[in-house]
Amino acid sequence: MKVFSAMLLVVVVLAVAGCAKVMGPYYLEQEKYEEGVRVIGEQMREHPEDASAAYYVGRYTLALDKPKEALPYLEKAVKLDPENADYVFWTGVAYWAMLDFDREKAAYEKALRLDPNHISANLYLGHGYIDRGEWVKALAQYTTVLRLDPYNPEALYNKAMALNGLGRTDDAIAAWKKFLEYYPDGSLAMEATAQLNLRGNFDYRNFIIGKRNVTLKSMAFKPGTSVLENDSKVSLHLISAMMTVNKELTLHIVPFVKGNAALAKERAEVIRDYMLNANPGIQRSRLPLSWFKIAETIDMGDVKYSLDESVKFITEVR
Repeated sequence: MKVFSAMLLVVVVLAVAGCAKVMGPYYLEQEKYEEGVRVIGEQMREHPEDASAAYYVGRYTLALDKPKEALPYLEKAVKLDPENADYVFWTGVAYWAMLDFDREKAAYEKALRLDPNHISANLYLGHGYIDRGEWVKALAQYTTVLRLDPYNPEALYNKAMALNGLGRTDDAIAAWKKFLEYYPDGSLAMEATAQLNLRGNFDYRNFIIGKRNVTLKSMAFKPGTSVLENDSKVSLHLISAMMTVNKELTLHIVPFVKGNAALAKERAEVIRDYMLNANPGIQRSRLPLSWFKIAETIDMGDVKYSLDESVKFITEVR
C-alpha cells in the first residue's frame, strides 16, 4: 500500500510539473493569452526550472504584442533547455518584433544548427534574405522549406519572389502559378495574380465580385470554339456559390474575341447556361451578357496588354 501511495505521489508531481507542456498549447490555440500568462505563469513560479512554462509565458506575452517583456521568458527557456530549437527560434521572432534584425537572423541560424530541418527557422531566415535582397540565399531557404513541406504557402509564394529577384522571370511565373494551383484564394493569391499580370500573364485575374476582390482562373475554351476547358469551370462554380449566397448580386459576362463577334456571343451564352444549369436558383436576369469582336486592352500602369480572347466579369452597381 505504501509503495502504491509513493508511486501515486510521483505521478501527481510529474503531472503538475508537466502542466505547461499539457496546457500550454491550449491557451495559444484558443488565443486566451492573458489567461495563459496567469495560469502558466503561476506554474512557472512554482516550478522555476520548467523551461516549457517560461516558453509558453513568453509566447503568450509575444502574442499580446509585448516583445520586450516576452524576450526574457523566452531566453530563460533557452537557458534551461539550450538544445530546444523551438525555444531558440521564438527568441528570433521576439527580436524581429523589436526590429533587431541582426539578432533575429542569429537566432534562426542557431536554431538551424540545432535542427537543420526546422521549417519555421528556414522559412523566416528566407524572409530576412528577401528583405535584404539576397535572392540566392532566399531561394536556397525556400527550396529547403519546400523539400520539408511541399505545400507551404509562404515558401511557394516567396520562392517566386526570389526567382524574380534573380531575373528568372519565366521560372518566377511558373512558381506563382504553382502557388495559385494550391492556394487560389486570399490576399497572397491576389498578390500572386497581380505579379503574373504585371508580367503579361493572365492565366489568373482578380475581379470584384459583389463587394469582394476574388482571384479567378481565367476562362479558357477549346481553340476556336465555345467549348469550356474543365479548369475554367472551377471559377464558375465559385462565382455561382457567391451568387447563391448574395441574392442581390447581378454579374455581367463580357467575352472578347478579336474579329469574331459570333464566337464571343456563343461563349457568353455557354458561360451563362453552364452557371444556370448547375444552379437553377439563380435567375437568368442576374447574368446579363455583352460581347465584343475586339481584343481586350488591360492597362498595367506603364504597360498596356492586348488579349485577343478573354472574358471579364463585371458586378452591376445599383
